[in-house]
Amino acid sequence: MVVSMRCKCRHSKRLLLPSLTFAALASSLLQGAMAQTTYSTAIQQLQRLQDPNVIVTNTNGTVVVYSPLTGNEIPQGLATDGSGSGFSLPAILWIVFSFTVGIPLMLAGFRGWRLSTGAAIGLSVAVTSWSVFVNTLDNVGISDITLTALVLVLFCLGFLFGLLEVGRMVGLLQLGIQGGLAIGIRIVLLRSLLLVPDPAAFFINWLLIAFCGLASAVLVVWKQRAGLLVGSASVGTFFCALGIDLAVNQQSGMSRGLRYLIDRNRYHVVDTTSNGYFPPTSTLVIIALSIALTPAFAYAQHKLFKGSFCPVHDDDLESLHASNESPVDEEPKLLGEEALRGSPQNTPPVLALSNSMPLLKDRCPTPAATEKARATEGNTLTHSERSS
Repeated sequence: MVVSMRCKCRHSKRLLLPSLTFAALASSLLQGAMAQTTYSTAIQQLQRLQDPNVIVTNTNGTVVVYSPLTGNEIPQGLATDGSGSGFSLPAILWIVFSFTVGIPLMLAGFRGWRLSTGAAIGLSVAVTSWSVFVNTLDNVGISDITLTALVLVLFCLGFLFGLLEVGRMVGLLQLGIQGGLAIGIRIVLLRSLLLVPDPAAFFINWLLIAFCGLASAVLVVWKQRAGLLVGSASVGTFFCALGIDLAVNQQSGMSRGLRYLIDRNRYHVVDTTSNGYFPPTSTLVIIALSIALTPAFAYAQHKLFKGSFCPVHDDDLESLHASNESPVDEEPKLLGEEALRGSPQNTPPVLALSNSMPLLKDRCPTPAATEKARATEGNTLTHSERSS
């Protein structure tokens, strides 16, 4: 019995060593496979991000981006896109800008009239120019303060154009469209790596944003008041949320999400993909609250401001009516209006009109006056004949 136990122990020791060796080998192979899979996934994401604009390869652990057209390496730069860092000057300017635009639109955008249309056109120009800059600059680019200053100057130019009468209708439509876009963008930013994180289906995020903008544009055309109320409140809450998030989370919250969504520059591929978009919980709370408060502020403006979005002046109405009336009908109307205005309060309107038009009495003599005039003429002729 003792001998058999010793044999079993020796046999188990002999089997233990190969088993441990096999387990260690399997573990190393598994770790290598997982690392290779992780790296392959990252490479595929980089390739899908800008494919077919770039080719991503690995050289000594460093990701290198090549152009498929020329075969040259594409140098990579930082995707700061004018946001600055921490509370630098560009960051402070964006915070001030967000609150300056957001608070008036959120609280009284419907009553702002030309100020609101000016802000709408200015925002369209600013966002479009910023998108063009961040997607066309090379890896060196320009400084954050320079890019921020350029975008703000272009906003001011668009704002001045929106103050003019020629920009009124364009501003109305832009305000409505921007309200929908602001809602769509915030919905997309409610999840890490955007609402649809798969790089192959990245375009679905923009399809959702475009749908929201189109729906808001249709609402403005169909029900102008409702569309402008929602548009003003939506754009206002969006920029207020952006200002708050910039003050709380600096460049790691909504700022990072907007850059990850819009910046598709091939010189920023590595930075955009490696850093990604992973918003903190406070950012998600701020975005969700801004969306939820949009209908509330739209309804509050609806209750506070009963008039139309564009107030109509009396002078414009008078000129409009005057252009539609003929010259023949205009003179009696003016005479009647003057008679009614100049008559006493207790005087009947008919008597007032008869007293105010003596010329018409002289032009239309009565029959008795005509006979009297003829008799006077006859007596004059008889007297002259006798004297002759």
